[in-house]
Amino acid sequence: MKKLILFLCISFCLNSFGQNKISKTITIPFTLLESGHILVKAKINNLEGNFIFDTGAGLNLMTKKFADKIENLKKTDGFYTGHRATGEQIIADLWDTENFEIGTLKLNHEKFTLIDLDFPVDGLISLLPFRHIPITIDYKNKILTLETDKSLQQLIKTGASIPIQISDDLEKTLGIATYVRLNDQLTVQMNLDSGAGFNIFRFNSRYMKPLAIDSSQVKTKYQKSDFKPTEGNTYYFTTLSKINTQTNDKIKATDFNATFIDGLIYEAIGSINWLGNKITIDIQKKNMIINN
Repeated sequence: MKKLILFLCISFCLNSFGQNKISKTITIPFTLLESGHILVKAKINNLEGNFIFDTGAGLNLMTKKFADKIENLKKTDGFYTGHRATGEQIIADLWDTENFEIGTLKLNHEKFTLIDLDFPVDGLISLLPFRHIPITIDYKNKILTLETDKSLQQLIKTGASIPIQISDDLEKTLGIATYVRLNDQLTVQMNLDSGAGFNIFRFNSRYMKPLAIDSSQVKTKYQKSDFKPTEGNTYYFTTLSKINTQTNDKIKATDFNATFIDGLIYEAIGSINWLGNKITIDIQKKNMIINN
């Protein structure tokens, strides 16, 4: 599991080409791991593998072991320089696929990066293939649904809408965030990361002081980087009484474990499951819809 968590902490970003519209909803069953990770099957150049659906990855990724089995995978001239949430720089080469399939959705020329490490999954699927297709995570029924305009309107009628911000650097990055309130005191922007698993809440350590958290009175740990052993971060472990979305006080978690990290490049980053059992992400409309 440690290797899986390390794998999911890599955050790069990449472009997805073409506007994809669908005429009917597409359902994709997934396996929900005990850790809260969403495991789906997908095909790259007709080879099927097991992938984590990761809204925080930014970039589609596959292991070198899996990529070595794929025919007609072409390395591009491009690369992307990204950073892990804890600040380490990682430079990723980009590879072009002939086709990518998830459920009955088929796309051409999706870009991936490779990682030469041994993991229990074959890679990550980011939000990039769904840039133009709203996608719903249904934790209760363990289904991803790609929504049509009609099905999306029905979800809007029955659910609560939350504005999201889109990270899209030069059409090569794609991530989502929303503003949250901490203990009814602070408003911070939280990157939403389904790849974190369940109930993970991480904050930049600068917020400890305004929240009256004494660093000498909580458990701390210095952790070296798995990628760059000469670098590392100090972690502070405590609890907070409440987190809620800025626009809806009813969407909240209470009395939860929180980690504050020196050098975290975000104001906050955390799981997505606390928002609700059924979460729809609409990149184009910068909106998230919660139905329970």
